[in-house]
Amino acid sequence: MNLLYALLHTLLLSLVSGNTPPQHPPLIDGPVASAGGGKKRGLGSLELMLILAASLIVLILMVLIMGYFYLRNRRSQVVASIRSPSCSETERLVIYKDTGVLLTFNTVIQATGNFSARNCIGSGGFGSTYRVDISPGATVAVKRLTVDMCQGVPQFNAEIRSLQRIEHPNLITLIGYYASPSEMFLVYNYLPGGSLEDFIIRKKSCVTSEKTIIKIAIHVAVALAFLHNECNPRVLHRDVKPSNILLDNDHNAYLSDFGLSRLLERFKTHVTTGVAGTFGYVAPEYALACRVSDRADVYSYGVMLLELVSDKRALDPSFSSQAHGYTIVSWAEMLRREGRMKEAFAAGMWELGAEKVLVDLLKLGLNCTVEAASSRPSMRQVVRKLKEIENAFDH
Repeated sequence: MNLLYALLHTLLLSLVSGNTPPQHPPLIDGPVASAGGGKKRGLGSLELMLILAASLIVLILMVLIMGYFYLRNRRSQVVASIRSPSCSETERLVIYKDTGVLLTFNTVIQATGNFSARNCIGSGGFGSTYRVDISPGATVAVKRLTVDMCQGVPQFNAEIRSLQRIEHPNLITLIGYYASPSEMFLVYNYLPGGSLEDFIIRKKSCVTSEKTIIKIAIHVAVALAFLHNECNPRVLHRDVKPSNILLDNDHNAYLSDFGLSRLLERFKTHVTTGVAGTFGYVAPEYALACRVSDRADVYSYGVMLLELVSDKRALDPSFSSQAHGYTIVSWAEMLRREGRMKEAFAAGMWELGAEKVLVDLLKLGLNCTVEAASSRPSMRQVVRKLKEIENAFDH
């Protein structure tokens, strides 16, 4: 680069002075005729500008090329340093539940294809989840967290010990975790039924029974009531939504990502700053004033329940034509106010014959999503109401 600069500098000086660079002396004595009748002529202004522009372009291109190769080499070194831990790091996977298969950092990296997108089964505000087939018949789910751990590993280790003690039949099971300054992931039991988000999409093409809907609604409500009332300290989920609810093959529902908002608050990045949660599911008082309470989870649960009984999403594109708002809450409230609640349910559900059950579910979803937090029911009250609806359906 220095040599290039020196050559360009010499060329520019000679051009500005109107002389050509010095030549070797002629081999014979005597006058030398020039093409212009013996007169020397400097370059014109236009020629000088063209040469200067060409030289500048060449210089810029060379700098860009050198910068590209430098950055690519640098990034490769960083990735290699992250993905190639020392032998001691491969055994730092903390295990709480025995899976019958040895889990190490290397086995997880290899089973996910180094967290390849083809093994990703879901993404959210805290990170992406991967299906990991450790061995034939042994499958787990790994959530790779998108947070900068920096110097926070000791604090994280202390916090997660309290999280792993939270157990309930309708909560996913934390099997173990890995944490280092450059990588962090949690290992959970794998649920083969996919997420409730996937279920809602699939049910658009087939009629789902009220019994299945009530079952899923009760399981999620019971899990939230447990977190709110039976954990010490109590746990606020702060991101209840269909993608954070998992199903098995019998449509039993399990709540995931519980406790992560509190657990990762000290490790905030651009992904987890400000209000935790997802637009469309966040309660008004939480979105506008960051007032956190169990009633914010109730609101998110109500949005989920409205999605479950209808064929709409929280921010369904069809709402753009509505004059009453763009959310499933305002849409469902409009239908109730105008006496058109039948239109709120997924195709074919009303024809199954349990109209009162469906209307009660819709009303419960709307009660959970009223604007005033103090007017919403608690999750215990939601569970009791759902049990009443279930009993009425069975009889």
